[in-house]
Amino acid sequence: MRQLSLFDAPKEPHVGCRPLDATAEAHLVEYASVREREGASRRAVLRECSQLRSIARACRAPGRPATVAVICTDLPGVSLALLEPPTPISRATGRARLVAVQRFLRIMGPVHGRNPASDLAALDALLPARAASGWHTVGTLIAGQVARRRPRGPTLDAADLHRIVDAAGAEKASARAIRDRALAAVQCFSGLRVEEALALRWDDVDSDLAASGHFGLTARVRRGDRSLRLLLLGPAGDGMDALRDCAERSGGPASGPVFRASERSARPLSYRGARKVLVAACQKVGLPAVGSADLRAGCAHWLRSQGLSEHEVAAVLGLARVRSVDRLLSRHAALDAQRRVREYGET
Repeated sequence: MRQLSLFDAPKEPHVGCRPLDATAEAHLVEYASVREREGASRRAVLRECSQLRSIARACRAPGRPATVAVICTDLPGVSLALLEPPTPISRATGRARLVAVQRFLRIMGPVHGRNPASDLAALDALLPARAASGWHTVGTLIAGQVARRRPRGPTLDAADLHRIVDAAGAEKASARAIRDRALAAVQCFSGLRVEEALALRWDDVDSDLAASGHFGLTARVRRGDRSLRLLLLGPAGDGMDALRDCAERSGGPASGPVFRASERSARPLSYRGARKVLVAACQKVGLPAVGSADLRAGCAHWLRSQGLSEHEVAAVLGLARVRSVDRLLSRHAALDAQRRVREYGET
């Protein structure tokens, strides 16, 4: 027999990122529906629900399932989870968790028989604070490191995007290689997000007038309460044409999901499968795994190099605000400024 250490406490099984119980998920669905009716975007609501799940797991009692109702009933536990998270987080994540908790108390508090105003005041009293730096903040302190938790992705130009697309379809001329090339091209040379591309059906792809006012091959997507037609330019359009020809060669017109899990399956490709395609292509060309924001920034820089204005770039990418283009191009602008300074110094 082995004697147990005096200081080794029994460990709870790791709950990971598994879904909560059915009641908790029902509460999150109700919360999400209210937030969407208030005008929040779908992606913002998903982020808030993810942070609420993290708080619920951190407040979980030993041997009990995690539930989001604890956010309303155990404010001391919630404050401890905000101040001492189980794993290190960034300051932005800590702030996002606090905002999500405050919104959950406001929306779901009455459902659990709570007074949102008193619960929010009680939560503020449990969290430390410092002198406010402006009228827009109360100085509440929460956990979070200033440094980034993930390394910054590379700043891509048009040549990098072309290399990624070529690497994705570098295998033998098979249906899967054609699919991978088209998928990488759509991610690199259009304003479609990964989940939007995977949700495409052939009925959504047609030659039509896009939101930017240009006529060409477009993809219909829905963002919030808006239905958009986004252009599939350059390699994105070529890849979609090749994928359509491949689908029609198997017999009959192209129908169903555009990006399928396999040639013989009617099931759409999963997000993880699409991510593997992109990561493998980046590894082949010697680039680190890039994110969707890095690809959109490279596409915005490519569009600007083609002579489009920032307003036209925003329309092509389906962005509601021009300042989003400014944020995407900020690193490219910094690199261009450094190049100009270096060239000026050499002359």
